[in-house]
Amino acid sequence: MQAVQVGEGVRIALSSLRANKLRTFLTLLGNIVGVMSVIAVVSLLDGIDLYAREKVLEEGSGVFSIQRINPLQFVTDVDAFLKSFHNPRLTLDDVSWLRDHVPSAEAVGARLAASAEVGYKDEKLDGIEVMGRTWEYPVIEDLSLEGGRNLARLDVQRSRSSCILGHDVARKLFGEDIDPLGKMIRLAGRRFRVIGVAAPRGAVLGNSRDRFVLIPITTYGKIFGAHESLEIRIKARDVNLVQRAIDEATMALRIRHRLRPSQDDDFAVITSEILLNLWKKIEGYIRYVLLAAVSISLLVGGIVLMNVMLVAVTDRTREIGVRKALGATRHAILWQFMVEAVTLSVIGGLLGTLIGFSIAMLVSVLTPIPSSIQIPAVILGLGVTFVLGVVFGTVPAYKAGSLDPVEALRHE
Repeated sequence: MQAVQVGEGVRIALSSLRANKLRTFLTLLGNIVGVMSVIAVVSLLDGIDLYAREKVLEEGSGVFSIQRINPLQFVTDVDAFLKSFHNPRLTLDDVSWLRDHVPSAEAVGARLAASAEVGYKDEKLDGIEVMGRTWEYPVIEDLSLEGGRNLARLDVQRSRSSCILGHDVARKLFGEDIDPLGKMIRLAGRRFRVIGVAAPRGAVLGNSRDRFVLIPITTYGKIFGAHESLEIRIKARDVNLVQRAIDEATMALRIRHRLRPSQDDDFAVITSEILLNLWKKIEGYIRYVLLAAVSISLLVGGIVLMNVMLVAVTDRTREIGVRKALGATRHAILWQFMVEAVTLSVIGGLLGTLIGFSIAMLVSVLTPIPSSIQIPAVILGLGVTFVLGVVFGTVPAYKAGSLDPVEALRHE
């Protein structure tokens, strides 16, 4: 019996949609806008979340870094962040020390970065990232070559003017027809020989990761100065040995820096887990704030639905009286209007879900912001609209079911 009533309610709701187009548009508009906003925001946040996690994991499995200052503390502990500026800078001597005192490490390297102008003949490129590296970077970083060779130990030890070009830099300086290998380029007023060209690495939020020149870190120091603190990168011999490697590196640096047991570390150890946990907290706050903001439109949509349904009850008072005179129970009338409200709300939710996904995909196409269509987001959109239909359809349905049949038949 209930299945018949549901079907009848849906049929009447669809008939009402066709008969009152303006009212239908106003009813659906509130739900469409609200659900569209929620779905678009959730899809974009899910996309950014997946993207951020992938990029963190791309840093390498079993890799952690040691830095003079932990930039993440600016978010979690400002006092500790400011205090860390008094930490001693990390040097190549620290790197050599760790190579000898971290037995669980497969490789220990260091890196620095700056920007400079790069040129070849009449071609000039501004704002190119100059990456100073030790010879271990192929083991530690995700950087494969399209041609040539990586930096060798002697390149670093002898501060040679050797370089590896990012894919975009190589193509813009030499084009498609000229082989860059062996050619001499200008970098920060100094001549460098190209020994390798990196394979394409893609972009991060629209910023190319292929606009760089990689040089020995010792050569980097001679060009840009040796006053910067290094970022030391360590790769454990096995993923299961990461924590042991962290403990060994921490103890080794404390011994080298002659820290007493009561003193805090004068350096920071950063792992991918720390980055992911921090991102999870930040993303959670952003998600709650944005969803709270767009949920207001859902509330407005529910209010619009209730008001339009109240108008519908008033307009159909005589119809309700006729149905009651023919034997329809109060429960049947209440059920009919409740099903109508839910049907209208769900249709608006379906349209809002489709439009929301379309907007998220369009944003991803036109901007660097990624999106992700998740099944839970679809369930969320439809579930919210169903609840809205039930909650805001209750008052009109109760009013319709409570009408006196005699008074309803007298209604003009």
